[in-house]
Amino acid sequence: MPTLDALLSVGAIGIGFIVLNQGAKFITDNAAGFAGKIGRSRFVVGALLVSTISALPELLVSAVAVEEGSPDLALGNALASTVVTIAFVIGVSAILRPIKATREIVLRDAVFLAIVSVVAAALLLDGPMTPYKGVALIALFVPYTLNLLVSQRTSPKQEIEDRLRDIRIEMELTGWIFGRKIEVRAGLRWLLFGILWSFLGAEFLVQGAIGLSEASGLSPWLLGITVVALATSLPDIAAAYHATRQGYTDLVLGEGIGAAVVTTLLTLGMIAIVNPGPTDVALLLPALGAMVLSSFLLLGLMLGGWRITARSGAVLVASYFAMVVFNVLWFHNGRA
Repeated sequence: MPTLDALLSVGAIGIGFIVLNQGAKFITDNAAGFAGKIGRSRFVVGALLVSTISALPELLVSAVAVEEGSPDLALGNALASTVVTIAFVIGVSAILRPIKATREIVLRDAVFLAIVSVVAAALLLDGPMTPYKGVALIALFVPYTLNLLVSQRTSPKQEIEDRLRDIRIEMELTGWIFGRKIEVRAGLRWLLFGILWSFLGAEFLVQGAIGLSEASGLSPWLLGITVVALATSLPDIAAAYHATRQGYTDLVLGEGIGAAVVTTLLTLGMIAIVNPGPTDVALLLPALGAMVLSSFLLLGLMLGGWRITARSGAVLVASYFAMVVFNVLWFHNGRA
């Protein structure tokens, strides 16, 4: 029978999720108004805004977890979030409606995600976490930005306008978990309020997860790759669901890959900078393997016909559950 402490911790996780999502909605509502004013010359600003906001819940939760002395929870959330995004943002959307992949998304974005996952895994497995490794991961954000700059200068005007339209649509859909339409709240104070509200939600979520770990004996790592990673990714999953229902499958694919790239670079980079030290390779290995394999699996599925079918989507969804099962077996056999 669940103890009172466990029930209170589950309640804190639920409150944290609701507050975190509402904070993200304050931010995206404000950003949607900003995105509506972006001109062709500011396409890069809009694209980076979308990517950064998509990674904000994972970044905040991992930062709070590190501050609260639970690096396993932070790392579990950061690594699993990439797999969750590929499985539930892209995979579930493909099950609902097959996604057509453009050559640009495959050869530019998907390849970059695969490279980023390999680099991140190599840095984590190669000795202790250091600020230099964190800076190296964050520095990989530079070629991502340069690529957007090149795209802005070389793409036709109509294509840029179409992408700006997608940015506005994505801003409107992100955080729409409870089915409410956009409510634009313009101004710096609303943006700051959204960030503070998100931080408060992250604090509740992390404290709840730590409390549940202590009350139930569950590993913070397992909670990080399951409960916490799913909770921080739910705004993206909800946005993908609504976008898919409205037929914006190309937007789902681009947003999913972009969110995975930015989450990997910024969240892992932040953890390495603020919490340097040795890492347990045996603990990290299953999640790192899942992150790399799911990235290459996504790339391979898109190369086979330049589209992601419902069957391929089911394979992507299965990759997350395979990661969780493998981690449980890994722990059960005493390897971590």
